[in-house]
Amino acid sequence: MNNPFPTISDIASFLEQWAPPSSAQSYDNVGLQVGDPRSVVQRAVIALDMTPAVLREVMSVGATLIVTHHPLIFRPLRSLTPSSLPSSLALQLAESRIALYSIHTNLDAAPGGVSFALGEILGLHDLEFLERNENGDQRTGLGAVGALEEAMTLEAFLHRISDRLGSASIRFAGIPDAIVKRVAVCGGAGAEFVRQALAVGADAYVTSDVKYHQYFDVLNNDGHPRMAFIDAGHYETEAMSVDLLRNELAGRFPRVDWRSTETRTSPVRVFSSGNTKDAS
Repeated sequence: MNNPFPTISDIASFLEQWAPPSSAQSYDNVGLQVGDPRSVVQRAVIALDMTPAVLREVMSVGATLIVTHHPLIFRPLRSLTPSSLPSSLALQLAESRIALYSIHTNLDAAPGGVSFALGEILGLHDLEFLERNENGDQRTGLGAVGALEEAMTLEAFLHRISDRLGSASIRFAGIPDAIVKRVAVCGGAGAEFVRQALAVGADAYVTSDVKYHQYFDVLNNDGHPRMAFIDAGHYETEAMSVDLLRNELAGRFPRVDWRSTETRTSPVRVFSSGNTKDAS
């Protein structure tokens, strides 16, 4: 009699049809990071990052698989010891027979991936890739661009970003009363695509990890912004990947108990007016 529950290999095959590992960036490390692909999965937890708190949560609910967006192991580990956070967590996972699968920049490049989910949360429609892959594959790319149903001021749009993404701190270059209609987005660190956002006529570009000097890239010769350039936080612009993955996986493997982590995994906090708040 066939087991009604999928193996890790089954789950990986499904994810890799949607987001092929070959579409990941060259520096990335995606796929099964810890575990036996033959293991059967009945309960799994999805998180943005692999952290000690996520591991405790996984162990408390008896899950045997963790699916994360950000890989725990970016570079080869020289040892599995408690000497660093990645190696310590990898050791604990192996000892507990809990598998870890990561789907990172290949999910960014997938149709309906992270940036598309970000755009939908912000109310954009008619979304398409902002930057196509260099190999000319029209099915993959990075970032997304679309339009709001109704134009609004940049100030109103910033309020929308804060409310819908839960961003405690937003840095931006732009004019508050400028009108925003066409918007480009890139979940995570996408400041390198600011010129593409300008080229497609975006009124605003939402991403994260923008460096100070990169804000100058949107200024005209007179110093006025040609487009609003918005850093809404790395965690905040990618947190929706958890629900995105859960919905896709639950639709394909409904017998598995898929759970979104209850843990906020961002280690970054913001100090403002005497108050310390979570933010990226």
